[in-house]
Amino acid sequence: MERNIILDYFKIILSLLVITIHTQSLFDEDSVYGWLISNGIARIAVPCFFIISGYFINKKLEDKQVLKEYLLHILLVYIIWSLIYLPTYYNTIEPRSLITFALMGYYHLWFLPALIIGIIMLAVVEKIFQNNLFVLLSGIILFVAGYIMENADMPYRSFCNGIFFGYPFLALGWYIRKKDLIKNIPNIYLYPLILISLCTLIIESYCGYKNEFYHNLFISLMVLCPVLFMLILKNSKSISKGNSAGKLSAAIYYVHILVITLIIPVSDSNNIYKLPLIMIVSILLAIFIVGINKRIKIFL
Repeated sequence: MERNIILDYFKIILSLLVITIHTQSLFDEDSVYGWLISNGIARIAVPCFFIISGYFINKKLEDKQVLKEYLLHILLVYIIWSLIYLPTYYNTIEPRSLITFALMGYYHLWFLPALIIGIIMLAVVEKIFQNNLFVLLSGIILFVAGYIMENADMPYRSFCNGIFFGYPFLALGWYIRKKDLIKNIPNIYLYPLILISLCTLIIESYCGYKNEFYHNLFISLMVLCPVLFMLILKNSKSISKGNSAGKLSAAIYYVHILVITLIIPVSDSNNIYKLPLIMIVSILLAIFIVGINKRIKIFL
């Protein structure tokens, strides 16, 4: 199987950015620089993962059987990792919350049920309305609704899910592929959009720092993430056979919480000194998981 190796490396970088989110505080608790990294720049990671999934979901949406098998595989992976993390979250949350975590995901695992819900929504909306622009606009509207919910200080699970987070970015990736925007939009437009949206993200993050408010949804991500993805794909020509690099990013994402909870516990501050070792251990464990998954395809 041929893959875009540059995109695979980009996904690995995104997984490492997720680690920086979960190893806060990077510097002193009051450090604005650590905040702008973990609660600003690093927040591009998960939206980009959804966009990538949306971009490559097009062919699966055309075949019900393929789509069904794909969703069942995601569900299987989610169940396996939920069981792996069961001892961890069973000891850290109240018993009454177990059902919520089982349905919506423990910690970072929320991405998987959100991905399933988002893909189902995308398939239904596309089939019913058969309008590319409507799919895109519906995603933007739902994201804005989630943004409002977050700023209204509603519970994290109410907006960080497949409806208000997953579907909007899946729809963006799907729309990019559907309209072939990577070929149709020249680089000259992408570079200024990245610069402007990145500056906007930093401003949004800084406002969160001043108000001591942890944002997951930033308006700027709706521009920065798809444009960054298009630029990466547009300038990626290196192709490699095999899928180890592509699987590695997923393995890093799934395993890193085990590292920071059981192997190298994070501190209240100055985790920047632990971050390189956490990343190295996560990568090594991820390589091991990729190796196992070649024989038992239930982990990735």
